[in-house]
Amino acid sequence: MTIFFLTIASFLAVVVFVVWLAADTLSSRSVRHQRDVASVQPFLLSISEAFDPIHSILWQAPIAALELIDSGSNSGIPVVKLRPIYDEAAHRFPEMYEGHGFVSWLQFLEKMRLISWNGSSVVLTPEGHAFLRFRFVTDATVEV
Repeated sequence: MTIFFLTIASFLAVVVFVVWLAADTLSSRSVRHQRDVASVQPFLLSISEAFDPIHSILWQAPIAALELIDSGSNSGIPVVKLRPIYDEAAHRFPEMYEGHGFVSWLQFLEKMRLISWNGSSVVLTPEGHAFLRFRFVTDATVEV
C-alpha cells in the first residue's frame, strides 16, 4: 500500500514539475516575442543620474536588477526573474514608467551596455560590473 502512495506522489510531483517548466518556458517566450516586435520609446534615465543624490532613487530598481544578475552564474539568469523588480519600480514610480514596459526597461539596460540579453537570459557586461563596483565605491565615500 505504501508503494502505491509513493508511486502516485511521484507521478504528481513529475506532473507539477512539467507544468511549472512549461509555464516558465511560455513566460520566457512571451518576453522574447515582446522584445522582437515592440517599437519601444527610449527609457528616461541616464547613467549620470545614478550618481546624483536627487535622481539616485530612480536607479534603485535597475541596480537591484544588476545585482541579481551579478549573483547569477556565468551563463546569466532567466529574464523572467527580473520582472518582479520592474513591477515594483513601476508601481512605486508610475509617472516614470508610464508608457515603458518590461521589455523597454530591459532594452534600456542593454543600450546602456550594462547587460547583455541573449534569448531568454541576461548576463552582466564588463561595463555593468564596473558600474556596480564604481557605484559601491562612490556610495561608500559619500557616506563616510
